[in-house]
Formats: sequence, C-alpha cells, structure tokens
Amino acid sequence: MTTEVDMLSLEPEPQSAPGGTMETAQAAESTEQALVRRIPWALAVIGCCVLAATLATWPLALNLPSSIPLGTEHEATVGLFSIWTLWWTANGLARGFAGYWDAPFFYPNAGVFTYSEPQPLTGLVVSPLWAVGAPPALILNVALLGTLALNGIFAYRLARALNVPRLAALTGGILMVTMPFIAKVEGVLNLTPVFGILWVLDGLVRFGRSGSTRHAAWAAAGLIVAFLTCQQYTLMFVPFGVAAGLVALAQQKFQTRALVRLGSATVIAGIVILFVALPAISLHNELGLTRSDEVVRKLSAAPGDFVTRPEIAWVNIPSQSLEDTGGLFPGIVVLVLAALAIAYGLGDVARRRWTLFFALSVPVAAFLAMGLNIGVAFFQPFDVLRALVPGFSELRSPFRFAVIMQLALIMLATMSFVHFQTIFRRFGGALIIFLGLVAALENLALPMPLTTIPSSPNSARADWVRAQPDVKVIAHIPFAGGLRVSDYEIDTWRMFAQIDHQKPIVNGYSSYFPPNYTDFQLAMAVEFPRQDLLCTLNKGLDTDTLIVDRSWLDQHASQLDPFKTFLNPIYSDTQVSIYHLHMNDTDCTSQGAHVSTSASNLDIFNRGSTVRFQPAR
Repeated sequence: MTTEVDMLSLEPEPQSAPGGTMETAQAAESTEQALVRRIPWALAVIGCCVLAATLATWPLALNLPSSIPLGTEHEATVGLFSIWTLWWTANGLARGFAGYWDAPFFYPNAGVFTYSEPQPLTGLVVSPLWAVGAPPALILNVALLGTLALNGIFAYRLARALNVPRLAALTGGILMVTMPFIAKVEGVLNLTPVFGILWVLDGLVRFGRSGSTRHAAWAAAGLIVAFLTCQQYTLMFVPFGVAAGLVALAQQKFQTRALVRLGSATVIAGIVILFVALPAISLHNELGLTRSDEVVRKLSAAPGDFVTRPEIAWVNIPSQSLEDTGGLFPGIVVLVLAALAIAYGLGDVARRRWTLFFALSVPVAAFLAMGLNIGVAFFQPFDVLRALVPGFSELRSPFRFAVIMQLALIMLATMSFVHFQTIFRRFGGALIIFLGLVAALENLALPMPLTTIPSSPNSARADWVRAQPDVKVIAHIPFAGGLRVSDYEIDTWRMFAQIDHQKPIVNGYSSYFPPNYTDFQLAMAVEFPRQDLLCTLNKGLDTDTLIVDRSWLDQHASQLDPFKTFLNPIYSDTQVSIYHLHMNDTDCTSQGAHVSTSASNLDIFNRGSTVRFQPAR
C-alpha cells in the first residue's frame, strides 16, 4: 500500500500500530518526518524539470516577454492563434463563460471556438497574467515552460509508481522534457502537454497495486486534465488508456470491487468530459465536419519518417526532415535503453505487465501514426477506426500518434535504469546520470527558432476602434490569399489586435473553417472590390466597417472609386484606412449585384454539410 502525501514521492505507507496512543503518536510523527524529508527532493525534481525546460527551449529564457518559439513552424500563425486562445479563455472567465464557444471571428458563425483546441485548463491557469497586463509572449511562454516542466514531473511520478529509484526517475523526467516530438511542435502550444496522459498512467499503475478508490479517482482526474489541455492527444490515448486499465484490473484479478471503483471513476470522468465536449460534438455533427482522405493521407507518417530528426535538431544523424510528418526518430540512446528494458523487464515479475504494456504501445502507436499510408490491398485499418470510433473521423494528423510511441520508449528507457543500479552497484548512479544526459542532449533542438511579438496588443488604432459604438462588425481587407498556414498569418495578426478592440471580425483562422468559407475568402482575396461582394459583407454578414491595409489600398485605390457612395472614410493612419460600409437594399438587388445576399443562399453561416479545406495545422 502506498501513500501520496505529496505530488512527487512514492514511499511505503506507515504500518498501523496496534495498541495505545503512544504508538499512534509515534506513527504520526514518523509520517511528518518522512514528509519533511521528501520536501527537498520534491523541490529538486521541480527545479530540475524547470531547468531542463529552460535549456531545451534556449534562448527563449532570454526573450520571454518579447518572443515565442516556432518549433518547426515557419511562421507566427499558430503561435499568434495560441495567444489569442489563451486570451479568449481569460476573457471568458471574466464573463462567466457566457458565449464561450461563440468566439468573435468568422462572424456571424456560431460555435467557432470549437473548431480548434480550446485548451481551457491551460488558459485558466495563466489567466491572472492577462489581468496584471503581462506581455502576450510572456503569457504563452509561461504556459509552455510550465507544461514542459509538468511533463517531466509526471514522468518522474509515473516512474516512481513503477518502483524506479529516485535518481533514475528524475533522469526519466528530464528525458520526457526533451522528447524530440515535443521539441518539433513547440510552436503549437496545445500539442506540448503530455502530462495528463502520464497522470492517467500513474493513477492506473498505483490502482493496479492498491485497488483503492483514491488511485482510481487520481487516474480519472488525469483523464479530465488531459482532455482540458489537449483533446487530440486524449482521443489518441483512449485505446492505450483502455489497455492500461485492463492491465491494472488484471493486477487486481478483476475483482468486483476493483471493477466498480475504476469503472465508476471512469464514468464520472466521462461525464465531465462530455459536458465540455458536447457543444463541439453537436455542432460538428450538425455541420458534418470531418477530415478528407486526402488531408489525412498527407498527414499520415511514412516509414521513413521514423528514421529522420526534426529540422531544428542539433544532431543530424539520422538526417533531418523538413516534412510535416518527418522527424519522428526517438533517439539512439533512448532506443537502446528501451530495448534493454524489454530484455530485462519481461523477466522482472514486479514490472513485467507494465513493461509489456509500454513495449506493445510502441509498435501500435507507430502503426496508427502511419494512418492511411498503411494497409493491405484495399483494406486500411485506420479507415475502419475512423468509421467506427467516435472522434477519429476528425483526426487530421495521424503522425501525431508518434508522441505516444516516444512517451512509451522514454518510460521503457527510464525503467532500464533499475537494472543499471543492480548490475553496476558502485557506479550505477553515475552511469544513469551520464546516459540520461547523453540521451537528452542527443534529442535537443537548439537554438530554438523564435519570432518577435509586440509587448502589447494595444495600439492607437485598436483603441480608436474599441471606442466607436457604431463599429459593430469588421472585415479586414485584403482577405488571406491562399490556403496554407503561412497565408493566414495576416489574419492571426488581426486576431492579435482584436484582443485590444474586441469587436467581431469576419476574417479568422482555426483548424476547421466554416462551410464554404474558403470560396468566399478567395473571392474576396482575388476579386474584391465587387458590388456583390460588398453586398455579401454588408447585407449578408452584417459588416459595417472595413479596415483596409494601406499596402493594398495603394495598389487598388482606383478600383474603390466606383463604390465611394457605399464607403465613408472614418479613420486613417500610416498602416490602414477605415471605412464605414452602408448599402441600401436596392443597391444589392440591382443588376450589378450578381450574388444573392440572403443567409439561406450565402451559406457561409453554420449551415451545409462539408468542409472543403482543412489547413495543415
């Protein structure tokens, strides 16, 4: 039986003393002394994981208020959207989460905040920083570094649950912080948290040994946290979580009491998750949001991707890859240590079940990561999963299953250290530290590419817009001119400014786009100004304000001349000109207005059943 008097330790629970109060007092004193002894080590673990996160993202620590990491992203699009997402949750908290899912972009579409990862827990944790006026880059960086440190802390905790000694467990925590897949995606904040998955596994390992309600609840709490930090990873983890639950129940010999406790905890966690997920499920089903075979196949790993490193890795053996799906190599040292853990662990009665669980998770996760790129004849197993398992039809990037593969390998590598201490008693600790550091150094991605972010979203222009009661809905001109992530950077900068002015905008960026939005977007990018497009904006989308980039205006001013009767200039600076847009009904029923602007025909509202395009991120 074990106790969890602090978040990091795994120590024997004091035995109940028979008899009188003296024995009870001595037992209580012993518990307090044990807790006091653990505190320095707990602080050391936290400190080491924070330090590892700092070094793994270097030189980010020197630029916390002014820059954000890109990882393998080539533009600021996703990072800016992550900042906006954190702000929107803080804003929602201040409003009691009224209208939380109806975010003010892609106006007037409803529920657009369900189109991407909302990261509500991450946003809540850093929300006080918005209240004190912290720079947006600092807020995102605190979230990132905290997430990386928690990845290491919970890897340490899981290792301790597996009876790995403290030093070896800490080394495993550092390996988790420097996981190469996480380094690859550090420009996408919602893809960095794996501590929720580790939390679930920690609870299940402990439950397998104790069968206690406390550990079942701990695993269930981890599942909720995993979902609230990364819904995508949680969905990917479900098959592995079910398998881990069966391993834990097998340890309990499937006793009725254990089944009831773990089952009840899982049901409660499922209800909480369903409460959060239900708006997205309902809306996505209504709209028929799904991922096309073409997109899923493109973002499925190929066998060669597992033997390449991320393009930002500082070790280039094996070679680096520029592909979205590339760079999935887990590291030479980690692979060797994992192989040793399997060789020794299968003969270790105490860890055999969990060694087998992690060992089998590696090829299964790799298989799933290949998605639609693997099959027999016309049969593709991943396509069956997409058809049968709820949620899998919305998984766009199967290659991200590699995060579970690398997590399992790191846990195996950590478990291998147990045998080093047994075999090399005198030098075991030093050898563990050496191998752990080599494995972590091998997988570093340094220097981390950074991009500069303004210290505040506030500006004279945004302040002016916010102060205008007549400005209700804004459309930014020009619209994004393509369908790649880089094309939408312009719109995420506009969302960044929206943090200040807080007015709804027709433009936007997310993982999903409203039905038929891209047809309208590209028409606006290529063919604006046209009277029918102005009618669509004003009468169909309730847009009353156009914010026009001066760089675009300098080249198209003469084309706006025929429409001056509809456009009243109300603001201008060196970067934009702002116009009030107003059209009469007769202006939009004339022969020149070729497109109906009624909501039923416009169909860029939340109607329709297909999404023609999903961006690569």
